[in-house]
Amino acid sequence: MGEPPFICPYCDVELHLPDNVWYYTCNHCGKHLDLRSQFAFLRGLDDFTEGQDIVDNMNPKKRRKPFNVLDQTAMNLFRRAYSSFQVAFQVNLAESQRSLGVEMMTSMSQEFLKRNMISSLEVNYWNTLMVEQTAQNEYDRLKEKLKKIAGTLGFLKRRRWTSRQKQLLKSLPQIDRKIKELEAQIEFIDVPKARNNNWKP
Repeated sequence: MGEPPFICPYCDVELHLPDNVWYYTCNHCGKHLDLRSQFAFLRGLDDFTEGQDIVDNMNPKKRRKPFNVLDQTAMNLFRRAYSSFQVAFQVNLAESQRSLGVEMMTSMSQEFLKRNMISSLEVNYWNTLMVEQTAQNEYDRLKEKLKKIAGTLGFLKRRRWTSRQKQLLKSLPQIDRKIKELEAQIEFIDVPKARNNNWKP
């Protein structure tokens, strides 16, 4: 079987990539693609999915037991996926990829911490990015709900949702400071481009 088709992460159109190129512009949406990063993301996604399937189907009582071959296989796949996403996050990904990448890095780092395979600082970093992403997504969902609500019956909901939005906005600067502190403590050679810098309330 041949290689699966490459799908533009921005517009979902199948692209026929020429050989030996590392940068390509989608002829449908015009987005510029760094193919090293794109291929790294796809490798990471495949390895994470395979590793997570093993973890999900493993007997919980046997996890992390010495010489558990399945657990070792899953962690090897996660290590490969983690490295691939580190490469992918060297550039700005499509938002769907960035968001999913943060979720997977958070999940893998927590598994690594259980096995003493990673520093708590790095786990805290990805957890905090996930908290920021969750807060932004919740704010956006509430924003859409507020656009649709109308009438006097919606007054209480509007007040509750608006109050929640204010709480989320108040928390985001604190989260931002924590992320920057963790970046300084970890001393990344290149800070991952894993945050949604285009997000606005």
